[in-house]
Amino acid sequence: MRRHFQACFRQARVYMFDSMEASGLDTLKATRALEAAGFDTVQAEALVTVLGGPLSGNVATKEDVRDLGVVSRDLRSELKADIESCRSELKAEIDSCRSELKVEIDSCRSELKVEIDSCRSELKAEIDGCRSELKAEITELRSETRSEFAELRKELVKLGREVADSRGDVKTLRAQMYRLLLVQATVIVGLILGLQQLF
Repeated sequence: MRRHFQACFRQARVYMFDSMEASGLDTLKATRALEAAGFDTVQAEALVTVLGGPLSGNVATKEDVRDLGVVSRDLRSELKADIESCRSELKAEIDSCRSELKVEIDSCRSELKVEIDSCRSELKAEIDGCRSELKAEITELRSETRSEFAELRKELVKLGREVADSRGDVKTLRAQMYRLLLVQATVIVGLILGLQQLF
């Protein structure tokens, strides 16, 4: 019984929707369609009354559907235009950001290059200054060493002369000692001879 009622109700809805026009539900046409489907007059009128009230006020007509399609197309076009506009704006912002970042990177690269060149120049100047100082110190040390060697050489020459002079003095002293020994020997011989003559 319940299934039969549900089947009849669905059929009634189909007949009622077929009876709808642009202005709403045609109750007479719907009632006749239900009677033709097998409903008696009381049932047909009751169904049209129960279902017709809500349908007549809330059912969209073909014009409503057509207008809704137009609105939907307009809305789709507007949304598409908004999306394209948003895409263009985002692309422009990205390009602008990319350009700004590129400028900043180039500026940073230039600043770093200047700092590196300045640091290289300062280090080169310091190295050259250190090299010059070391070279001057080496030259000064070399001069001092040469000077000391020259003084040592002079002292050695002087010592050589002194040794030579001492050697000459030794020879002179030796000669004098020989003479003294010779004189002494002569005196001793003379004494011995003299004593022999006395005895």
